[in-house]
Parts: sequence; C-alpha cells; structure tokens
Amino acid sequence: MIKGLYAAASSMVGLEKRHDVIANNLANASTAGYKRSDGAFRGYLESYFGKPVHPSMFDAHRGPGGGMRIVETFTDWNNGPLATTGDPLNVALQGPGFLAVETPEGERFTRNGQLALNNLGQLVTEEGDLVLDQGGGPITPESPDFEIDREGGVSVGGVPIGQLRVVEFAEPGLLERRGRNLYAAPEQAIEETLPADNTVVTHRALEQANVQTPTEMVNLLTGLRAYEANQRVITTHDETMNQLISQVGMPS
Repeated sequence: MIKGLYAAASSMVGLEKRHDVIANNLANASTAGYKRSDGAFRGYLESYFGKPVHPSMFDAHRGPGGGMRIVETFTDWNNGPLATTGDPLNVALQGPGFLAVETPEGERFTRNGQLALNNLGQLVTEEGDLVLDQGGGPITPESPDFEIDREGGVSVGGVPIGQLRVVEFAEPGLLERRGRNLYAAPEQAIEETLPADNTVVTHRALEQANVQTPTEMVNLLTGLRAYEANQRVITTHDETMNQLISQVGMPS
C-alpha cells in the first residue's frame, strides 16, 4: 500500500518539474531565437536497469515500486519561424549555427539576433555583450548603415569590415543554458565545432522562438490532469490506511 503512495508522490514531483519547464517555454514564446525545453520521463525501475545497484532495489518488499521521474531536460533545436523586420540591427540564423558573443563570464553562444550598437559603434547584443568576428574581436560598423550577407560578412558601403563568427556544434546537446538566451560550450563541444556550412544568415530578420503556444498549453493541461489524478490516488490510499488502522487495528 505504501508503494502506491511513493509511486503517486514521485509522479507528482516529476510533473511539477515538467510544469516548470513548460511555464518557462511559455514565458519565452516571444523571445527571439529561444529554443524550447522538455523533460524526459522514466519509470523508477527502468532507471535502475543496467546500473550497478544492490539487489534489494528489485526486492518487492524493500525496493522502489512504480512511479516515474524526470531523468533529463533536453532542448529542441529545431529552427523557429523566420520573421522579416526590416531592422538593420536584426539578424536571423537558419540552420544549426550560433552567434559567438563575449560576456563577462567568457565566450557564449546565442541564437538571438536582436543586436544593437554600443557607444563605440560596436555590434553588441541587447544586453551589451560584444558580437565577435571570426578573429575573436569586435565588429565596428559605427552606424546602422551596414549590410550582412548570407555567410555573415559585414560590410559598410560595399567595403568588408568583418564577419560574424557563426559556430556549428557536432553535439549541440552538450551546450549548457546560462540564462539570457545564452549557452556555454564545454571543452568537448568546442573541440567538435564545425564550419558554419549549413547555416544561412538573413539580415533584417529574426528567428522567432520555436515554441508552439497551443501545444505547450495542451501539455500544461495534460500535466495538471495527471497531477490531480495522482492526488486522488494519495487521498484514496490515505483513507484506506485510516480504515485499516481504525478497524483492523482495533482490539477485539
């Protein structure tokens, strides 16, 4: 009987975590270049398969029973829709590439192409992080009167002044979210970077978030229904235990 409580409680914890993930997706549905996240569920017993655990883990009397948990949160790297803005400070990436930017914490990568010019005339992100060129330095168009070609080359009046550092990763799943729509790349990911041959840069456009609000709302409601069902399971177990204690446990 206690196993039923554990199974329902573990499911509720997992559903709460997935609820947080979905809520974050909805909150960023209008963030340029945002990539949605989702949680991968796995049953407890399945989680133990192939792991060096003590045999008691599979003991029907002592080990964990049913239930589930989120084993990882993964990112959906599919491209978002392209929106033409006409703004010269907007750039969209179509393909697997990322813009390299310099932050106080070091080099980071982003899909958000909403750019700006700082007081030195350098290209920066909305948060003020320098947009890097292929050599790792800043790009200084000085004014919004510049053009960016499909390969990321930046020119003013037809004269090249730099090239956006667009990076593709062989294993984008290794990237780590760092907030502000930025990703950090561990050493292994950096070692496996690829030429940006599969990424097209579109000037005066933005990649929108790949969040489909109706789908996320359905997922949210489905999760709430499952959460409520597990609550009812716990209530039923609790009432049954009370009856056992009050009736079976009563002295004759």
